Amino acid sequence: MNDYLKNSRCVILAVLPCNVDFHNSQILAEARKVDPATKRTIPVLTKPDLIDDGGEMSAKELLLGMKTDSFSMGFHMVKGRGQAALNKNESIEQGLKTEQSFFDNTEPWRGITDKSLLGTKN
Repeated sequence: MNDYLKNSRCVILAVLPCNVDFHNSQILAEARKVDPATKRTIPVLTKPDLIDDGGEMSAKELLLGMKTDSFSMGFHMVKGRGQAALNKNESIEQGLKTEQSFFDNTEPWRGITDKSLLGTKN
Protein backbone atom coordinates (compact mmCIF):
# COMPACT_ATOMS: atom_id res chain seq x y z
CA MET A 1 0.00 0.00 0.00
CA ASN A 2 2.81 2.44 0.80
CA ASP A 3 4.07 2.33 -2.79
CA TYR A 4 0.69 3.58 -3.96
CA LEU A 5 0.53 6.26 -1.30
CA LYS A 6 4.01 7.50 -2.19
CA ASN A 7 3.19 7.78 -5.90
CA SER A 8 2.68 11.52 -6.43
CA ARG A 9 0.30 10.78 -9.31
CA CYS A 10 -2.12 8.82 -7.12
CA VAL A 11 -5.11 10.31 -5.37
CA ILE A 12 -5.46 9.11 -1.80
CA LEU A 13 -9.07 8.35 -0.95
CA ALA A 14 -8.95 8.06 2.84
CA VAL A 15 -12.18 6.35 3.91
CA LEU A 16 -13.03 6.58 7.61
CA PRO A 17 -16.11 5.18 9.33
CA CYS A 18 -17.70 7.77 11.63
CA ASN A 19 -17.93 5.30 14.50
CA VAL A 20 -14.15 5.29 15.08
CA ASP A 21 -11.79 7.92 16.47
CA PHE A 22 -10.81 10.14 13.53
CA HIS A 23 -7.86 11.65 15.36
CA ASN A 24 -6.09 8.30 15.69
CA SER A 25 -6.72 7.22 12.11
CA GLN A 26 -3.80 5.35 10.57
CA ILE A 27 -4.78 6.22 6.98
CA LEU A 28 -4.85 9.96 7.73
CA ALA A 29 -1.46 9.74 9.43
CA GLU A 30 0.03 7.80 6.51
CA ALA A 31 -1.52 10.19 3.99
CA ARG A 32 -0.03 13.20 5.78
CA LYS A 33 3.43 11.60 5.69
CA VAL A 34 3.41 11.26 1.90
CA ASP A 35 1.14 14.22 1.11
CA PRO A 36 1.91 16.87 3.75
CA ALA A 37 0.17 19.63 1.77
CA THR A 38 -2.89 17.32 1.46
CA LYS A 39 -3.32 18.29 -2.19
CA ARG A 40 -4.08 14.73 -3.31
CA THR A 41 -5.85 13.36 -0.26
CA ILE A 42 -9.64 13.24 -0.11
CA PRO A 43 -10.93 12.11 3.29
CA VAL A 44 -14.38 10.52 3.15
CA LEU A 45 -16.44 9.90 6.28
CA THR A 46 -18.81 6.93 6.11
CA LYS A 47 -21.52 5.44 8.32
CA PRO A 48 -22.80 8.73 9.81
CA ASP A 49 -25.80 6.80 11.13
CA LEU A 50 -23.47 4.88 13.47
CA ILE A 51 -21.90 7.87 15.25
CA ASP A 52 -22.05 7.50 19.03
CA ASP A 53 -24.45 9.91 20.72
CA GLY A 54 -22.64 13.20 21.26
CA GLY A 55 -20.08 12.59 18.51
CA GLU A 56 -22.02 14.27 15.73
CA MET A 57 -20.56 17.71 16.31
CA SER A 58 -16.98 16.46 16.05
CA ALA A 59 -17.77 14.87 12.68
CA LYS A 60 -19.61 18.01 11.55
CA GLU A 61 -16.65 20.20 12.51
CA LEU A 62 -14.31 17.97 10.48
CA LEU A 63 -16.70 18.09 7.54
CA LEU A 64 -16.92 21.90 7.65
CA GLY A 65 -13.15 22.37 8.04
CA MET A 66 -13.44 23.78 11.55
CA LYS A 67 -10.76 21.48 12.99
CA THR A 68 -7.00 21.93 12.82
CA ASP A 69 -6.65 18.63 10.99
CA SER A 70 -8.45 19.90 7.89
CA PHE A 71 -7.44 18.85 4.37
CA SER A 72 -7.07 21.10 1.35
CA MET A 73 -9.90 19.32 -0.53
CA GLY A 74 -11.98 19.06 2.62
CA PHE A 75 -13.83 16.11 4.07
CA HIS A 76 -16.84 14.53 2.41
CA MET A 77 -19.50 12.29 3.91
CA VAL A 78 -21.46 9.39 2.44
CA LYS A 79 -23.98 6.92 3.83
CA GLY A 80 -24.03 3.61 2.05
CA ARG A 81 -26.66 0.92 2.17
CA GLY A 82 -26.62 -0.97 5.44
CA GLN A 83 -26.74 -4.73 5.83
CA ALA A 84 -30.54 -4.77 6.16
CA ALA A 85 -30.90 -2.94 2.82
CA LEU A 86 -28.44 -5.32 1.18
CA ASN A 87 -30.31 -8.32 2.57
CA LYS A 88 -33.51 -6.94 0.99
CA ASN A 89 -31.67 -6.46 -2.32
CA GLU A 90 -32.25 -2.71 -2.19
CA SER A 91 -31.15 -1.18 -5.49
CA ILE A 92 -28.33 1.32 -5.73
CA GLU A 93 -30.89 3.89 -6.91
CA GLN A 94 -33.02 3.33 -3.81
CA GLY A 95 -29.90 3.47 -1.64
CA LEU A 96 -29.03 6.88 -3.10
CA LYS A 97 -32.56 8.11 -2.35
CA THR A 98 -32.31 6.79 1.20
CA GLU A 99 -28.92 8.49 1.60
CA GLN A 100 -30.31 11.81 0.34
CA SER A 101 -33.28 11.55 2.69
CA PHE A 102 -30.96 10.83 5.61
CA PHE A 103 -28.89 13.96 4.97
CA ASP A 104 -31.99 16.08 4.31
CA ASN A 105 -33.80 15.03 7.48
CA THR A 106 -31.20 14.14 10.11
CA GLU A 107 -29.50 16.61 12.45
CA PRO A 108 -26.88 17.95 12.27
CA TRP A 109 -26.46 17.10 8.57
CA ARG A 110 -29.66 18.77 7.37
CA GLY A 111 -28.33 22.10 8.65
CA ILE A 112 -25.25 21.98 6.41
CA THR A 113 -25.76 24.46 3.60
CA ASP A 114 -22.93 23.18 1.38
CA LYS A 115 -24.65 20.05 0.09
CA SER A 116 -21.63 19.19 -2.07
CA LEU A 117 -20.01 17.80 1.10
CA LEU A 118 -22.74 15.20 1.54
CA GLY A 119 -23.69 12.17 -0.48
CA THR A 120 -22.30 9.67 -2.93
CA LYS A 121 -23.31 11.69 -5.99
CA ASN A 122 -20.94 14.47 -4.94
